[in-house]
Amino acid sequence: MPAVRRETVWPVVLAATITICSGYPAAVPEAGWFQPDKVGHFAAYGALATAIIRHPSLVRWPLLGLWWALPLASLYGLGDEFRQTLNFYRSFDLADWAADTAGAAVAVVLYLRWAWYRRLMETPVWKKRVSPKSNPSEAKLAGQIS
Repeated sequence: MPAVRRETVWPVVLAATITICSGYPAAVPEAGWFQPDKVGHFAAYGALATAIIRHPSLVRWPLLGLWWALPLASLYGLGDEFRQTLNFYRSFDLADWAADTAGAAVAVVLYLRWAWYRRLMETPVWKKRVSPKSNPSEAKLAGQIS
């Protein structure tokens, strides 16, 4: 059985989280013409598209990544909107799907065209610490010993 890569798990976990969260009643305050939930849709589906396009099998071919990440995130958003019609408290909202698609499109374009965003997404949250016993020269470079 092949090992499951972390890069494959993250988009699935994010998609599952979106599905679970969208199953609950919406708690969006009335704010007049501005609908704050659209910002959440934009960000969540932008993160989903970024997680898809970062997959190592797609990084080698950026245009292929574009053609996979954008439609997958957008279609997932459409499917989630349809799934919400099964919930008594929720309904299909075309504006939500538009925010999902716009967030995915902006994230994919930023990832492909803006090196700062790409570096930010590729920066590890926790860096591995070098053990002083394993290699003293690397530990000295890391600033752990003097």
